[in-house]
Amino acid sequence: MSGLATRLTCIPLPATNFEMMDRESHVDFESDEHLKEWASLLDKTKGLLSLDKIVDELYDWTARRMMDAKENDSKADEMLLKRCAYNGLNFAAPFIVMRHWDKMKQEGNFWCGQFETDDVDWRLTELIVNIQYACQRHYFGAMAEAYFDNKLKDASVNVQRRQKTFEGFARLPEAFNCEDVMRCFNLSSEGAARMKIKRLLSDHLIEKQGDGRQAGASRSSYRKTGNIML
Repeated sequence: MSGLATRLTCIPLPATNFEMMDRESHVDFESDEHLKEWASLLDKTKGLLSLDKIVDELYDWTARRMMDAKENDSKADEMLLKRCAYNGLNFAAPFIVMRHWDKMKQEGNFWCGQFETDDVDWRLTELIVNIQYACQRHYFGAMAEAYFDNKLKDASVNVQRRQKTFEGFARLPEAFNCEDVMRCFNLSSEGAARMKIKRLLSDHLIEKQGDGRQAGASRSSYRKTGNIML
């Protein structure tokens, strides 16, 4: 893999509108000491950090995004995805260890322990990868699309494509069923529509409203949550 995905990793800070931050003369020694204390503790941990549950969730998250990239024939999205899970795990790891510090014990100069990650750990990791991927696509999506278009000599205009995944989701009504998904995403079978619904549910873009019956068959209904599709 080239280093392009790494170099396009982007989590921007809020804009300051060209204003300088206030120059503070006061030093918060208590806060500094607190950070130093945690840095020292984390530096002295040893052993294997058990993150299998988080890795499984990240694998599924990446697989769903990769299916979207394949649907949209977007080499750019495929490339931008390649560092999201890696960074999400690395950025979340200190927080995860600190949350479960009560399970750690000191052995000589080092700290060891065993604990299981939970839903809070995953929600932070998911937030990080969602932010990174959304920012990458916002700032570099058009450039990356143009890069691959130029590489294939298909086009040379740096214009971000309006992708089928977004268009299909935009066509969905606020409340809908499997048939609506087939129509809006131009899918040929209910099986493909159910797979699409499963992905949308996993990404918290939709939620199930209830089960109904029509002509002897089960017809579940869903509604959009209001979350933005990445």
